[in-house]
Amino acid sequence: MAAQRNRTWAPLIDTGLPRDLAGQTAVIVGWGPIGQRVGAMLRLLDINVIVIRSSTHSNAGERDAQPSVTFEAIHQVLPRADWLILACPLTERTRGLVNREALAAMPRTAHLINVARGEIVVEADLIDALSAQRLAGAFLDVFEHEPLATDSPLWSMPNVIATPHTAGHSDGHERRVADLFIENLGRWQRDQPLHNQVV
Repeated sequence: MAAQRNRTWAPLIDTGLPRDLAGQTAVIVGWGPIGQRVGAMLRLLDINVIVIRSSTHSNAGERDAQPSVTFEAIHQVLPRADWLILACPLTERTRGLVNREALAAMPRTAHLINVARGEIVVEADLIDALSAQRLAGAFLDVFEHEPLATDSPLWSMPNVIATPHTAGHSDGHERRVADLFIENLGRWQRDQPLHNQVV
């Protein structure tokens, strides 16, 4: 993007091509509908998937089991993470889960993607890790405090892409939310299990 803004023709060949995705490892925190969809897409690209979840027991509706550990055991798998993808709810177990220690356990070449809740990441620790290049980059759609303060370093860091808590929106989003609400309202009235329950 910097080369494009500077109108510079900068081919990547012989200058440090990005690594192949095949064979990399993604650690997905949260194995609800979003985490499972992301995991399915990543497997299509031959990316290894490890799941961090509240329990290592599979749910009845899961199509295929993934290697998993609990939130409390996240440090066991972070050294293998090329990608740490946060797609979990904010709970007392996940608040501050990605802190200085967690970031230090990750390889310097790793990236963080947060589409969950900002408070899952200790933002000051993330900024320190990115500034010191102890983490290669971050793609953030959520923040500890929103809107993100205009003086936040995250706005101008070259290894960060920040979006205003709308990365998942499209022109069909509102209709799908309304349809899901109506479907779940009917399920609730019929005393049936709801879709997308957080347990």
